[in-house]
Amino acid sequence: MRRTVIGASWLVAWRMVTRLLGLVSTLVLARVLVPADFGLVAMATTFAVAVEALSYLGLQDALVRHPDSERLLDTAFTLQLGRATATSLVVAVAAPGAAWWFEEPRLVPVLLILAATSLISGAENIGIVAFRRDMRFDKQFLLLSGPRLLQVAVTIPLALLWQSYWALLAGIVISRLARAVMTYVVHPYRPRFRLTGWRELAGFSFWTWATSLASLVWDRCDPFVLGPGLGAGGLGVYLLALELASLPATELIAPAADALFAGFSSAQREGTNSTKLAPVVALALMMAILPLIITISCGSGYVVAALLGPKWAMAQGLVAILAWQGVFSPFSYVVSATLVANGLVRRNFLANVGASAIKLAALVTVVALTRRLEIVAAVTASCVACESAVFLLLLRGARDVRLRDIAGGFLRAMLATVVTVLVLYEVGLAFKSVSLGSVAAFMHGLLIGGVACLVYIAMLLSAWLIAGRPAGPELQLSNLILSKLDLTQYSFFRVPPRI
Repeated sequence: MRRTVIGASWLVAWRMVTRLLGLVSTLVLARVLVPADFGLVAMATTFAVAVEALSYLGLQDALVRHPDSERLLDTAFTLQLGRATATSLVVAVAAPGAAWWFEEPRLVPVLLILAATSLISGAENIGIVAFRRDMRFDKQFLLLSGPRLLQVAVTIPLALLWQSYWALLAGIVISRLARAVMTYVVHPYRPRFRLTGWRELAGFSFWTWATSLASLVWDRCDPFVLGPGLGAGGLGVYLLALELASLPATELIAPAADALFAGFSSAQREGTNSTKLAPVVALALMMAILPLIITISCGSGYVVAALLGPKWAMAQGLVAILAWQGVFSPFSYVVSATLVANGLVRRNFLANVGASAIKLAALVTVVALTRRLEIVAAVTASCVACESAVFLLLLRGARDVRLRDIAGGFLRAMLATVVTVLVLYEVGLAFKSVSLGSVAAFMHGLLIGGVACLVYIAMLLSAWLIAGRPAGPELQLSNLILSKLDLTQYSFFRVPPRI
């Protein structure tokens, strides 16, 4: 158990470092490059990743779980390199077709470079899988964060020098090369070409491959559907607004879900049914990030002006809409982690398929009817709500999970959110079009965040007290606050120890 917790801590640390580096890089590059540069690279990477996903084998996952993985390393490396070679050829040959689909001729040389990076990744030392199997996540942390740091260090100076999307591509190439070299430096294994154990590896990876395809549709269908109609510039604005609005989910919920996965897995090994805990945990995470979601949405003008600059003014309204997808994202992340940890991988696959189908159909329909980015953003945010509903329904069907247990807490959180937004709007702090400088916009954003936190917490606790202080996330929060303030000595503040 202790090794699991330590390993989860390293994973969370790696994700947070990676996300922080990516965020800093994006914010700097947004002031140097134009939206069309981001849109062009997004089109190319989306197409390349889609081709890679079609041949995803899940070799490392298979080796981690296989009791005799050392014997299979050569086979795994041979399959890995063969897959990478095929992927590179397909991306290179299909580059003109992709350029035609996106109506962007500049895609051809960009995709040729990405094809070469796929081949570089295929040559990585498969021996590093031992770090995962032996739970040496400290080694993984260095291996994953080092190339990412180098990528940021290369991309930003080149962007300042070249003022072109080629800086983004140079950073990708340097990162892939650095990682490939590091894999041979940190692990002594040296691969040989043979396929003696391919049958043992092939039997494991079907559900991993299938789930990765479904997740690919969810994560990457936006550029494919929106790119031809919006062009590189419109797509760049939309995608960067989506990234900014998704910060509560990507920077807080996703790392928390990674750590929860380790805890759920440990509970499963000990014979404890963790599926019942998933909705309550997800609700607690939702309550925790709602003040940040309110701040990003209501203060979207200030957030964009402070972080991205005047070139991205079109993103202000999009961020205000897209931020609300974070209300439901905790349920998708936590339930998915619970399903996988409890061995319900087929249900996790079905949930991903259902959610991806809904999103793809919704985006295709809305683009056929309109090209207005605000409507597209509203549809995207609605799709996240549908995704969470699909995951919860499949979780409920898998085990004895009662969703009505979280209904009261969810309604109280929504009530507190609505009141907070109305207060911010009435005092003139919400949904303003902003053309301030970065420092002034940042200070206004801090003010909105402070007011949002105070009003939201006051309303949430008031609604909980009126409801009779039921068990739930508010109970844990109130116990924590009261114990820190040493107010439990007074009977009025004493909270009954309900479970």
